[in-house]
Amino acid sequence: MPQNLNHSTADIGEQQERNLRVFYTLSAVFFLFLILIFRLFWLQVVKYEDYFRRSEENRIRKTIVTAERGYIYDKNGQILVRNRPSYNISILPYQVDNRDSVYNRLMRVLDTNGQNVFDPALLEWAFERGKYQRFRPLRILEDATDMQVAFIEERSELFPGVVSYVESRRDYPYGTMASHALGYTGEISEQQLKDSVYIEQGYALGDRLGQKGLEKEYEHYFRGHDGVKYVEVNAYGREIGLVEEMQYEDAVAGHNIHTTLDWNLQKVAEDAVPDTVKGAVVVLNPQNGEILAMLSSPRINPNIFSLNKKALKKSWAEVALDSARPLNNRAIQGTYPPGSIFKFITAAAGLESEVIDSYTRFPKPCTGGFYFGRRYQRCWLGAGHGYTNVVSALRESCNVFFYQCGLELGMDKINDLARKYGLGRRLGVDLPGEKQGLLMDSVTYNKRFERYGWKWSRGQILNLAIGQGELVTPLQIASFFGAMAYGKGLYRPHLVKEVRSSDGELIKMYPITKISEAKLRAENQDIILHSMEEVVSGVRGTGRRAQIRGVKVGAKTGSAENPQGDKTHAWFAAVAPLESPTISVAVLLENTGSGAATAGPIAAKILQAYFSEKNDKTGTNP
Repeated sequence: MPQNLNHSTADIGEQQERNLRVFYTLSAVFFLFLILIFRLFWLQVVKYEDYFRRSEENRIRKTIVTAERGYIYDKNGQILVRNRPSYNISILPYQVDNRDSVYNRLMRVLDTNGQNVFDPALLEWAFERGKYQRFRPLRILEDATDMQVAFIEERSELFPGVVSYVESRRDYPYGTMASHALGYTGEISEQQLKDSVYIEQGYALGDRLGQKGLEKEYEHYFRGHDGVKYVEVNAYGREIGLVEEMQYEDAVAGHNIHTTLDWNLQKVAEDAVPDTVKGAVVVLNPQNGEILAMLSSPRINPNIFSLNKKALKKSWAEVALDSARPLNNRAIQGTYPPGSIFKFITAAAGLESEVIDSYTRFPKPCTGGFYFGRRYQRCWLGAGHGYTNVVSALRESCNVFFYQCGLELGMDKINDLARKYGLGRRLGVDLPGEKQGLLMDSVTYNKRFERYGWKWSRGQILNLAIGQGELVTPLQIASFFGAMAYGKGLYRPHLVKEVRSSDGELIKMYPITKISEAKLRAENQDIILHSMEEVVSGVRGTGRRAQIRGVKVGAKTGSAENPQGDKTHAWFAAVAPLESPTISVAVLLENTGSGAATAGPIAAKILQAYFSEKNDKTGTNP
């Protein structure tokens, strides 16, 4: 009996222990169930809006639609700058859950040469930038090949948030032609993004904008307005279709620029100047300032700035390190002594001041040089020109006549007239970076050469009167020479005639602007025109290479002293027809010697092409 009691007590204890275990187990299950219920409540109720937004982000992709940049046309409607389609591979930051995983997979993608397709530095930049621009596609590969795009798209589950899309990229179909005038675009720099102007206009890293030339000057017209669209994507990030119920914004294309350039004339100038020569050509209409052609050599191909970053880096290094400075637009930024072309300024100042007239002969004839005190100034013709008047002195480019004319005038009168014709100041051409050049007087001279201990003396006038000491741009020479021949004022040189929308609507018409009432008295105008014509048609004229059958052409040669080399810079200025000039040409070739021999034939080809084209249109023969 006592033994049975012991067994009963043991059974009860075991039962209680089992019950306790069951209780604890059920309590644990119940507690876990409560946690699950709470968690479900938290997810389904409390965090519903947040997780719904996240799921929508995964299902719906917000995409920035880049606006197409406006085109550039010549005066006859020929396309000079356009856009081309380009595949880019980008990261959509909000779809990248595991940055390290995606980064490592992208770095294992190799090209056919075993090189990394993706730049690690660019990937780092994109992932970092993505913290602040979650919905903006950040480019990690530009101008991707079809094979590269297919590789990423076919393995989209391995590359969440990595997408390909087509973007328009700037295209210059004629390569180097008029490259300095047209300019180029490039990706906005971090330095530019610090500028409040760009910040206010909504630019972001990765955006492209005009960096030089017309592309920069008219950026506000070329740039359109980006749009927004929403597309539905599957679990692998592939687009299924547009989400119609969500509001989206169409991209608005930029405006088109219609220039004054005559592309046929531009081609003639380009063909006439070898790329191995440093120099510039400007062709304009003196009656309204329209620039018909502009060339700076050596040229650059603006298409290199539309290359992907690797190719651009290599091409940019070649351009930036080139001692010939091909990025410089010599037409508006190169400053050179004007040489003998400036003699027309000295002559006109002498005529207007009544220091000379058409019959004036100075006491000292040209014997190959001129003594001023103990100083001897040479003329280019060692045998001398003898006694000359203003017409023969200009025709034969006699230095001695203008030494004496300059001394009689003084620099103030010469410089006053030079400024009226646009020398020594910016003309306001619609291109960035125009230089103003330099006119010399006693104050400027003393300030400029103070560090050398040089002081102004009256003898400086000898050089300045024949254009050795001033600095001018080829654009200024074309403008002044054309204006002097036209005789009705100086007009602002410009490249853009009008701006139109992508639909052809006129946005802005640029007016013709007279910037100076530069003109001579009628009798003096006749003397100047006769002198210009004599340079070309006279038996001893230095510009005979510019003769065009049936057209009255005026011209002037020039050789500008070059302190950095043995050979002088060659100048040639020409204008026609002298009865009512519609074309003015300035050609500058560095270190090539005689203007008549090297620059003259180029101007002649341009004039010949201009009048041939004009006659073809009117059906007449020269």
